[in-house]
Amino acid sequence: MRFSPAAIATVPLIIAVIAGSYLVRWLAVLVLGAFLAFVLFGFEIRISLPRRGREYNVRRKTDIERVATLIERARKGRVARSLIEEKVVGIYALLSDDYSRTFHTLISEPNEAIKILRSDGDFLDNLEKALEIVEEDLYEDRRGKLEG
Repeated sequence: MRFSPAAIATVPLIIAVIAGSYLVRWLAVLVLGAFLAFVLFGFEIRISLPRRGREYNVRRKTDIERVATLIERARKGRVARSLIEEKVVGIYALLSDDYSRTFHTLISEPNEAIKILRSDGDFLDNLEKALEIVEEDLYEDRRGKLEG
């Protein structure tokens, strides 16, 4: 059952006019004013109310999908390549004791993995070589922490 805004507004209007108590009349006027403001700003300006339901849910990408998209874009674009380079630098910075100093040092003075990423040629081959170097460095770092 659907009511029109004018029909709903008549109830507080009748209460505001007929009610004998001063307080009840003013409460009805306040309710009527709030309702009219909602009608004017909600219906007349066509502001949509938030919709809830399965059909309106936004499908978000997983981290794997984001990385795959970034790698696809890095084949042709310099911005995506620099983002991947920053991720690799971030891995090394996480391994160090001073994150920010290591991060800035590797950006200005790159190690072997970063140099391979920055080199010309097929980006996917360079990325694979750089990740192998990162994997070896991670393995050496973990082995050193376990033994020492």
